[in-house]
Amino acid sequence: MSLASLVSRYIFGIRMCASGLMFFKLTAWYFFIAILSDVQSDPNTQYEPIPQPPTIPLLGNVTQIDKTLPYESFRLLWKQYGEIILLQLPGRQIILVNSHRLALEVLDETRFHKAVGGGLKELRGLVGDGLFTAYHGEPNWAIAHRILTPAFSPANIKGMFGDMVDIASQLVLKWERYGPEYRINPSEDYTRLAFDTVSLCTMGYRVNSYYNDEIHPFITAMGNYLLEAQRRTRIPELVKSMTSTAQWDADAATMNEVVTKVIADRIKSGKQRGDLLDLMLNGKDSKTGESLSEENIRFQLLTFLIAGHETTSGMLTFITYELLKNPSAYAKVREEVDTILQGKPIQPEHLSKFPYVVAVMREALRLYPPAAIIGVTPPEDAVVLGKHFVPKNTIMAVQTAQIHRDPQVYGEDAEQFRPERMLDGKFETLPPKAWIPFGNGARACIGRAFAWQEAIIALVTLFQRFDFVLADSEYNLKLKQTLTIKPDEFYIHAIPRAGVPPLVLGAQQYMNKHPTAHVPGSDLVSEHLEGRVGLNVLYGSNTGSSEAFAQRIASAAASKGFNARISTLDVASGRLSTTEPTVIVTASFEGQPADNAGRFVEDLGLLTGSELDGVSYAVFGCGNRDWALTYQRIPRLIDETMETRGAKRLLERGEGDASGAEFFDSFDLWEEKLWKTLMEVYDTQPSGALSEDTLDVHISGKGTERAISLRQPDAALGKVVSNQVLTKDSAQQKQHIEFQLPENMTYCAGDYLAILPTNPPASVKRVFQRFNLSEETIITINASGSTTLPTNRPVELRQVLSGYVELSQPASKRNIETLVDAAKAEAREDLKKVAERYKEVIVEPRISVLDLLYKYPDLEISLGTFITMLPAMRVRQYSISSSPLWNPNHVTLTVSVLNSPSLSGSGERFLGVGSNFLADLKPGDMAQMMIRPSATAFSLPADVSTPIVLFCAGTGLAPMRGFIQERALQIEGGRKDVGKILLFFGCRDPEKDYLYSSTDLKKWVEMGVVDIRPAFSRASEKSEGCRYVQDRVLHDAADVRALFHQKAKFFTCGGTAVAAGIREACISLLEQDCESRDHAIEVFKRLQKERYATDIFG
Repeated sequence: MSLASLVSRYIFGIRMCASGLMFFKLTAWYFFIAILSDVQSDPNTQYEPIPQPPTIPLLGNVTQIDKTLPYESFRLLWKQYGEIILLQLPGRQIILVNSHRLALEVLDETRFHKAVGGGLKELRGLVGDGLFTAYHGEPNWAIAHRILTPAFSPANIKGMFGDMVDIASQLVLKWERYGPEYRINPSEDYTRLAFDTVSLCTMGYRVNSYYNDEIHPFITAMGNYLLEAQRRTRIPELVKSMTSTAQWDADAATMNEVVTKVIADRIKSGKQRGDLLDLMLNGKDSKTGESLSEENIRFQLLTFLIAGHETTSGMLTFITYELLKNPSAYAKVREEVDTILQGKPIQPEHLSKFPYVVAVMREALRLYPPAAIIGVTPPEDAVVLGKHFVPKNTIMAVQTAQIHRDPQVYGEDAEQFRPERMLDGKFETLPPKAWIPFGNGARACIGRAFAWQEAIIALVTLFQRFDFVLADSEYNLKLKQTLTIKPDEFYIHAIPRAGVPPLVLGAQQYMNKHPTAHVPGSDLVSEHLEGRVGLNVLYGSNTGSSEAFAQRIASAAASKGFNARISTLDVASGRLSTTEPTVIVTASFEGQPADNAGRFVEDLGLLTGSELDGVSYAVFGCGNRDWALTYQRIPRLIDETMETRGAKRLLERGEGDASGAEFFDSFDLWEEKLWKTLMEVYDTQPSGALSEDTLDVHISGKGTERAISLRQPDAALGKVVSNQVLTKDSAQQKQHIEFQLPENMTYCAGDYLAILPTNPPASVKRVFQRFNLSEETIITINASGSTTLPTNRPVELRQVLSGYVELSQPASKRNIETLVDAAKAEAREDLKKVAERYKEVIVEPRISVLDLLYKYPDLEISLGTFITMLPAMRVRQYSISSSPLWNPNHVTLTVSVLNSPSLSGSGERFLGVGSNFLADLKPGDMAQMMIRPSATAFSLPADVSTPIVLFCAGTGLAPMRGFIQERALQIEGGRKDVGKILLFFGCRDPEKDYLYSSTDLKKWVEMGVVDIRPAFSRASEKSEGCRYVQDRVLHDAADVRALFHQKAKFFTCGGTAVAAGIREACISLLEQDCESRDHAIEVFKRLQKERYATDIFG
């Protein structure tokens, strides 16, 4: 890309064409002169230079700042370069302030004062010298501040209570009338709430946003204006003067029209409400006796409308998100609200009685401060941290979010949402300037008490009347940014709570009509199923296994006489049916519930009596015995708690061990008992001869038509950048794959990339051959029950077989029963024997349904029966092997490709679905993907000086590579506080599968970033005689023990055998300092809770 194109793309936000060349020449000298004239060097060589990322001529550091989400760019720069960073932008320099100790220094108003730059400076075209955008020393700021501050006195704020409740009640009514299945965009509705509230309370103007489908024109114009203000910060003045401002001016005119009308109407009415607008119109400055000018009144009104609603709506949206992601905090909020209000509407005397709600608000503002940057500047040359020279008038951008996440103040869990850190006097003892979401000193927001009361009323009212669930249970935070940040693509369902009196007239009608409001989920809705017994199938699943089992139950329900409804456990929390049976399939993840089951588990724990009397249930638990201490903890907890609280257990809890060969067999046996019990208790009759419900499949084409049918997306599309083999010769193939992420998708080192794969073409081709069908066959699927397949429309059979079903998964016992029913005499007897030796004949050699159909060529089943027998395609999770400091828009995977002879003896190859899908991708190919965060423990320490010890083998190196890369980039950025890394890595041969040994790892060793201790199982003479990682750990025991005593954090990633071996080695090392092995095991258990994290794969 040419320099001209770079300037055009990164500064103007456009792509340079040939006709733009002359324009570029005209402006190039402007950039060059502006940069040179603004670069101020340190005149005193005794000071240390401020760390700065590498620059590009003319552009400086502008390419390192994302145009749409600069907030994320600044966060990554902080991680890489530390507490102070110099950035060179066209025409100006800024210094980023990222630590509390530095913020404490630069927020000293005797040395620094507010700086209005960037987006705030652009806003002056609309709001002039309003309170938020006035330059330091402008007289109108002091006059307005003295006149308007009394409007926000405690008495006046309390007097606004009724108006605030009025607007909150309008939001409640909207959500009640729309019902629980409506997808709510909380950011939009909170924006309406805050805008209507500030308009009514401060100027007596009713916007009535909730009575219109369209957002108020002021809000639309304001959103456009803020986005343009952000874009214009990248454009030099000369370029601005040569570009059109028609839309910019039109949006300003729309907003000015609103406030001008509000002012005119108040003056014309002659009435006084004693509100903010009255003070603006009639107030006199106590010091100068001056009044606000007409122009300044307009500026101030616009300021309050913009700042007053944009920040509050963001705070409420982030609170909603964090509470939905933290079931324990959610439950505490609801318990406090119910305890204080006792079913009655909130009153003024309640406002001071919600300490936990207040803690939640403080914690949300800590993590997501609305004022993401506080700009200050020194009026004279200054020195900060005793070593960095700052020329006068240099803008210093205090990164509020980074200050609020400083581990020196908030500890190792500074990145986590934990309201308890704000309770019991802890908030009051925080150091000065450690919590500054409303700004600093004299220029801090004067309306913070207004926003505080408004938020408490809204939160308490909403949590009293609704239960909330994520519309997408897999949603993880995405951000969007104007001058503030808010969650993007964030949707929820609001489910009216039973037994709560209506806040407004009309709500009771809905509540009575829906006494147990139907919750959103994947319903089995079919007219011909009406009248059958209802069945609620609930699941808690992260990796997809529990969800797949739940789907099997729901799919089979119609053939057993039931009408099933399937949803997550969280969606059903607090509303278990007392008239229909409930089946729960859930898992434990290191002793914790799945992401979409946390609320359910938390709510169960709050029950104290027989609240579940009348509920009938059954539980199947998925787990992994490699986590012996917590195996089946959550399924067991749910099962026992439900019985204790009055529910009736229909049959004994089932258990499936994902680390063993009998995982699917265990579920098959339990499911057989489940249907027998349900059909006996609820007196239902089976429909159909086959053991599995059959899809009605009509072939509607001869394969001569081609149709492009897009898969129902549950992930965004990312692009393959590169795909290369890492191994040599006979070693198992391992790939390094680089993806460009979808827009606005972010990640952290240690996270997962979830990929939605397709089956290998060879596997799909086998199906067409077995059923004697053209590879261009078109089908239409009509399902009588719940299904994940595309139904009621023509679709390519290839598309269904490639992307909607699993073709390679071992056949289940129920599959075999179906084949037995369809088989002729000889094959039937043979299949019965197969079922008797299921583990040996099916599970261990990984024999699929398709394999069995090839083994028994005379066995005839319909295409519909075959597709019904197949589990739904599931996503595959892979540890990301890169750090966002390398490239925030790209990720890499390090994947082992499974391609081996089939154990069935058929001569076919067994192809791992996910790994072969990835291995076959070419640069430019697109793949559906999503980021899934790792467990909180499996992330780099917040304090970069903490040493880390890494244990891994094979592609278990993936997350470790990301960790090492991040610390390498921090060292390259000039940070001197980066902790030591000790890596233990196992592979077979240093010449064949020692991943990255001649590239990245070699470079990082030479930099002093990492000390590597390899173990080569096929060449142990080259690794100090150590064959496996655990052997090398024992060999280098002194180094491991030294880092243990230095409070290092330990990470293990690999298969179950690797994890078990390392565990034993660590316990052996601990024994040297313990009284006995039992004592060492107890110490290791404590270590697991505090600073030992694992990521184990099968």
